[in-house]
Amino acid sequence: MARVLIVDDIEDNIRLLGYNLEDDGHDIESADNGHLGIEKARSFAPDIILLDLMMPIISGIDTLKLLKADEQLKDIPVIMISANDGDDSIVHALDLGAQDYVTKPFIYPVLAARLRSAVRLRDSQLALAAANSALSLLASQDPLTDTYNHRHFFNLAGGEFAKSRRYKRPLCAIMIDADHFKAINDNYGHAVGDQALIALAGTCQKLIRASDFVGRLGGEEFAICCPDTDLDGAHLLAERVRQAIADLTVENEDVQLNFTVSLGVTEARDEDKAFSSLLDRADKLLYHAKQSGRNRVTSSSKK
Repeated sequence: MARVLIVDDIEDNIRLLGYNLEDDGHDIESADNGHLGIEKARSFAPDIILLDLMMPIISGIDTLKLLKADEQLKDIPVIMISANDGDDSIVHALDLGAQDYVTKPFIYPVLAARLRSAVRLRDSQLALAAANSALSLLASQDPLTDTYNHRHFFNLAGGEFAKSRRYKRPLCAIMIDADHFKAINDNYGHAVGDQALIALAGTCQKLIRASDFVGRLGGEEFAICCPDTDLDGAHLLAERVRQAIADLTVENEDVQLNFTVSLGVTEARDEDKAFSSLLDRADKLLYHAKQSGRNRVTSSSKK
C-alpha cells in the first residue's frame, strides 16, 4: 500500500479521505496548508500527494509550484482536488506537472483507482530509472574488477587532461602490470588469476584519492589517472600500491598465491597533445621496470 499525504484546509475533508484511505491499508499523513504540506512531504516521504486546489495562506497551485521546484520532492505524484472540473486552474496544475485531478464531491472508488494508477506509474518510472542506471554502470565498468573499462577510463582521463591544460594543473598517469601473470594462469588456473586481478584492482581502489580513478585497459594491465598530482606524489602512490600488492595473499581452496606488480609513472608535459601521450610514456617506463627485475616503480621527470 501507499504512503499518502493529504493537503487540505478543511478538516472534514481530511478526516473523510483519511478514513477511506486507511480502510484500504494506506499510511496517511495530513497538513492543513501548503507550507505545512511541504514540510510534511520532506519528513513523511509520501508515495503520492492529494492536494486541494483552493486553500488560504498559499493556494494549491503555488504549493504545487514549490513541490515541483524542490529536488527532493519534484518526482512525487500529485493529484489535485477541485470543487469544479471546469476550473482553468486544473489545466494550469496539469501543465505544472500534477499527475491527475478529482472533483468534489469525489467518488472514493474513482479517487482510489486514480491513486493506484499514479503510484503504478511512479513505480514504473523508478524501475526504469534503476534499469537505466544499471545499464550505464555495465557500459562503464569492467565486469570482473569493477574498475572503469578501457573506453570509459579514456573518456574521463581525456576530460582531466583538458582541465590540466586549461588551468595549468599537474596531471599524472600510472601504468600497472601484474608480473608473470601468464604463469599464474598456467600454474593455478584462470579462477585464481581472476582473484589476483580483483585483489590488484581492490588494492588500487583503497589507496587512491577520491579524485583519482582506475581503469582496466586489458588483461592484467591497469592504469590510474591522478589529477592535481605532481610526479613525486604519483610516484609515492605507485610505491604504496606496489608494496601493498607484494604484501597480500590470494587464497583459493588449497592455493595461496603471492604476486607482484611493476609500475610506470609519468607527469603531463607541455608537448603532450592528449592523455594517450602520458599513457604511452608510462607504458614504456613500465616496460623498463620489467626489464630491471620487476616488482618496482619507474618514473620519469617532467621536461
